[in-house]
Amino acid sequence: MKRLLLIAALVAALVLPAELWAAGSCSQALTRIGYQGNVKVVKFLCTGDASDGSIPNTAIATANMTEVKGMYLYTVSAYPTSGGTAPDAADVFILDAAGEDLLGSADGGTTANKGANLIHATLKKTTLPYSYYLSQAYFPAVTSGLTLKVSNQATHSANYTIEMVFAR
Repeated sequence: MKRLLLIAALVAALVLPAELWAAGSCSQALTRIGYQGNVKVVKFLCTGDASDGSIPNTAIATANMTEVKGMYLYTVSAYPTSGGTAPDAADVFILDAAGEDLLGSADGGTTANKGANLIHATLKKTTLPYSYYLSQAYFPAVTSGLTLKVSNQATHSANYTIEMVFAR
């Protein structure tokens, strides 16, 4: 009986598509805007996990960090990826190396402030960075690595885009 169960599990693993076992992921690309590249956009194309819609926390790639280090985070936008599965409302956090959320959560990326419901099923939404401690919008200098974190996105295999705009 144990052999039959083992064989059935093996057959199921081989027959079912790999996407059902895949964890969520984000790819990223950098775009330079303007004559001297005074504005740069890091775009994350994300696909939620097939079982629960989540993505792992995703650091800006080393090559992209080299490009944006010394600039200021100007805006963060989120929108459904065209032609993909629409996401549900979800929270976005941009964490610096010390764990501070640059969108203003008071607890380092658990409860969203300006990133709350930034991901929408049909609309593009944009926010400025926000300081919980200053209680106002600000433009933080990028001096260390940044990490994208998304919470409460539960649509299986949802496709959405997060854009971080940096300026000098």
